[in-house]
Amino acid sequence: MKTILFGGSFDPVTSAHTDIIRQLSRRFDRTVVVPCKISPFKTAVSASGEERLRMLALSISKIKAEISDFELMSSLPSYSFITIKHFFSKDYSLYFAMGSEMLSGLDKWKNIKEVLDDVIFYIIPRDGFPVDRRKIYDLKSKGFRIEIADFEGKEGSSSEVKISIAMGSPELFLENIVADYIVSKGLYLDYAYVNDLYNKYGMKESRIRHSFSTALCGVKLAKRLDVDTNKAAIALLLHDIGKYVSREEAEKLGIVFSSEIEKMPKPIIHAEIGAEILSQLEKIEDKEIINAVRYHTTGRPEMSALEKIVYLADYIEPLRAFPGVDKIREATTISIDEGLFAGLANSILHVDEKTLYPLTKSAYDYYKEILNK
Repeated sequence: MKTILFGGSFDPVTSAHTDIIRQLSRRFDRTVVVPCKISPFKTAVSASGEERLRMLALSISKIKAEISDFELMSSLPSYSFITIKHFFSKDYSLYFAMGSEMLSGLDKWKNIKEVLDDVIFYIIPRDGFPVDRRKIYDLKSKGFRIEIADFEGKEGSSSEVKISIAMGSPELFLENIVADYIVSKGLYLDYAYVNDLYNKYGMKESRIRHSFSTALCGVKLAKRLDVDTNKAAIALLLHDIGKYVSREEAEKLGIVFSSEIEKMPKPIIHAEIGAEILSQLEKIEDKEIINAVRYHTTGRPEMSALEKIVYLADYIEPLRAFPGVDKIREATTISIDEGLFAGLANSILHVDEKTLYPLTKSAYDYYKEILNK
């Protein structure tokens, strides 16, 4: 008899979660879903334990699986080794399900070596996080028992859910019954405020669609680079907030620009205006977010991980269809820096030399040298 544990915050339970639970129930004798109270990898959850239990119950009502409140009832953080010890029994083989994105840090989990003889780790491949065979070999040499699932986890994270709720499409990543529950309870409205900012600064509907598409694309890149997805979502959703505000209008609103704006060609000036709107008018103090907006059209040498994410997502989001975009997408699958360089190269190729902003050429030269090394 084989029992598998599937843990997580389920904040909320997404269609991707539900599909994994369904797949596990077909492969194991007993599937136990274990929502955590406080994940060691998160500072907080948005919905209460009761609400998350209710959403799980709605989501898996037709699936042969059970829900355990073991971690929710504990006063301790939800460490996996404690849960494994609780469910371990000599009467069955115990498995622990986890996404391939968590594989790299598995051997660093708290006290995980205490339970290596008790559990088999069941790795579910996820898009954008290929299973690292070398890492698996290393883990097995340390005593970890590992099996790879014969199915792939679907897309859908809490960050993507919150973005889709803000854009009025909660059903993108949620079962309909869960989406209805969330809307009725007014949950996960973290980014709803961006719609007020879009109205305030005259964003056109087409640009709003682009911004949402960019955000959904960018949070996936953020996970690859282990960047705070909340910070990334804010920068991505607001990267074009200055698109329809002229310099003159911005100055009438009280914005003071540096002399650098005089050198900027028209196609990129909205990024500078947007950065100053967020900094001076909306009082966003996070410099990483401000700079990600400021340099999302030009790039620059030594970009932060967040700057790379916003630059690239703006370039390759699914609604983009310009010549060369598929090559940039392909390069991004290799590495973020490969994708970044391909985007910079494309800009240099298609922008007239007289209007090419010097910072873009500097960024191109910098990352060319980095990749050549």
